[in-house]
Amino acid sequence: MPNAFTDIFRKAAELNRGDPLRKGNLVELEGPAQVLVAGDIHGNRAGLAKIIAHAAVGSSENRRLVLQEVIHGPPDPRTGHDRSIELLVRVARLKIAAPSRVFFVLGNHDLAQATGSEVTKEGRGVCKAFAAGVEAACPGAGTEVLEAAKGFLLSMPLAIRLPNRVWISHSLPSPRRMELAGVEIFARQVRPEDLLRGGAVYEWTWGRDQTPEQIDALAAALGVDFFILGHKHTRRGWDMLSPRALVLGCDHDRGCVMEFSTDAVLTADNAAGFVRPLAGLGVQG
Repeated sequence: MPNAFTDIFRKAAELNRGDPLRKGNLVELEGPAQVLVAGDIHGNRAGLAKIIAHAAVGSSENRRLVLQEVIHGPPDPRTGHDRSIELLVRVARLKIAAPSRVFFVLGNHDLAQATGSEVTKEGRGVCKAFAAGVEAACPGAGTEVLEAAKGFLLSMPLAIRLPNRVWISHSLPSPRRMELAGVEIFARQVRPEDLLRGGAVYEWTWGRDQTPEQIDALAAALGVDFFILGHKHTRRGWDMLSPRALVLGCDHDRGCVMEFSTDAVLTADNAAGFVRPLAGLGVQG
């Protein structure tokens, strides 16, 4: 009999892949709607609880929630395990409960976990730690649950484009690797080689050191005006990467989200006004 986690991940993956708003690896979100965008969560249990409660996707038709990089949290102080599998199950359940209101974008940590790679963080292999945490949470069914979790991660789209010309993705390609990344990946199916270094999916999730000029060129190519990203650590929970791009982080106490309507115009001058600290969401974890 399949583990309950396995069934949840498979159902959520089917919903991600079958989303009627999805074309290739891009979700074209429709409006009008109130959107809450989270940065990298990385096992921040209290932060995720606040985000979910504030988003209220189960009680409001026009609410939309966008999440990224839920997995790879710090070791539990009592057990020493990475327990972020529990958070991944929680957001998968949320997708099942409100499939038209909950969305994800694929991150580099998700990709590494799903492809058997490794990410070293604070001297620790987080992919190996996550796998060990899955086995601890699901004794005797760890392999099955881990494979289902990988399927769920790989079912996530690369990006979301909103009616107000806002683009949400985990990262953007590094400037010198744009030829490897391209933009055609958003309109076609993923091939195995896309997931490896030098492949389009890899380059879109691992990219760093973007320049304002490159971001301007991408905005023109993608038909957008403003980018909301994660991937880059920021101590205060958000930073401007360029006049067209803002980075969010939700993996610490100073983490921040963005909340705005799909009819709002986001610019360098007003973007900070849509940033909300997790501490101010008013919900206890």
